[in-house]
Amino acid sequence: MGNPKDDALAEPPSPSLSTPLASSPSSAVQLQETSSPVHGPGNPNPPFQRFFDEDPPELQDSDLPPLYSDLDHNLHTPVDPLLPRNTPALSIEPFFVSARTDTVNYIDRRLESDPDFLMSQLDILAASPPRPFVTIRGHHTETKQKGDKSETNEVIDFALEIELTHLLFTDIASQMSWRQLVTAGNFEKVRRGTVFATRAPGFGGSGIATDDGLPSPLEWCHRFCASRAGLRVFSLQRRVVGWDFDLVRRKLESLVRDTNYRGTLTIDFPIRNSRVDIYNNCLTNRWRLTNWICWLFMLSLLFIFTWPWIFFRTKRFETVSAVWPMSKDGRYASMSEQRWYNMWARTIQRAVLRRRQGVLDQGDVQLAEEPEARAEGALGAIQAGLEAMGAVNQSFGWGGDTNGHSIGIGRRITGTN
Repeated sequence: MGNPKDDALAEPPSPSLSTPLASSPSSAVQLQETSSPVHGPGNPNPPFQRFFDEDPPELQDSDLPPLYSDLDHNLHTPVDPLLPRNTPALSIEPFFVSARTDTVNYIDRRLESDPDFLMSQLDILAASPPRPFVTIRGHHTETKQKGDKSETNEVIDFALEIELTHLLFTDIASQMSWRQLVTAGNFEKVRRGTVFATRAPGFGGSGIATDDGLPSPLEWCHRFCASRAGLRVFSLQRRVVGWDFDLVRRKLESLVRDTNYRGTLTIDFPIRNSRVDIYNNCLTNRWRLTNWICWLFMLSLLFIFTWPWIFFRTKRFETVSAVWPMSKDGRYASMSEQRWYNMWARTIQRAVLRRRQGVLDQGDVQLAEEPEARAEGALGAIQAGLEAMGAVNQSFGWGGDTNGHSIGIGRRITGTN
């Protein structure tokens, strides 16, 4: 096959944006501010009970996580309903989207040669929000003897997922938020056109120190385009800040354990749509982002030699981030941690006891607050059985690891020892 050349592939010239980017700001922070009124954390909450608030606050329509299909589509909006309506469309197409890391990768000659064009595309990419979730998963193992072998089944007792994206917006109907486009501080250890993370020159990092202060996002675009590295990557991170996720995790753990659940409990806060990588246009970068070529190198074990070569040749720029605050200056964009917990506690406990697996949305919140109507016939019998089982579970415990024969309801993953 021969060694790939890192020279840029020849492409026909592409027209740049018709409207040039305005002059770069002197600050390294570009702030998208809104004057819409927001609610602070001062709203009184009912006292915490063992399982959930017995007298939860009355829910308003604006408190519930929205169904994005309810947004006004009669207006001329971008394809992404969470983008502000005045956001221009991207002039580039993704080259590859990683299903494993959820990273969107771009390769376009204009992005590596025109700093103003790169900056304009970063502004558009930064307007697309990260999508934070909370996942609550419980499982236990059942071990059975079959002759001389033991068979271990992993039983998933419940697996819940709740989206938190609406908490990033002060007004989700108009896509108003406190989004900021920021650059890494001089003392932060990040890749600054380097292989390894380092501080800025003059602040503990190698290189020649400058008196320009903190570089702006546009300045980093200029540095990326001016780099002579054969392999280089410019990354945009979308980060969520301003919420105490550890506090929410502790509250949810206590909520689930108070149902007398004895299995393995895992609560995570994954963030999707959180990273964009922009590669310079060369054959090596195209190969490294092509699935069948990656598999060919893995199966032939060529990656043992090529991976170190690619790693040490690639210069990475990880200095620009789109920060999405959930709170700022003592105010919350949407709601506080305690208020969110008060709204969801009853729904989550109900789903756990019913061994739900799937996504919870505003419909589940509304159902949990309404008196439950008893179904008739076989469906009513199943419903009554689930309620009785939930009561027994709370009394005697459930979800613990077992040996020997047992009865399980959850989904099983089988392995043999």
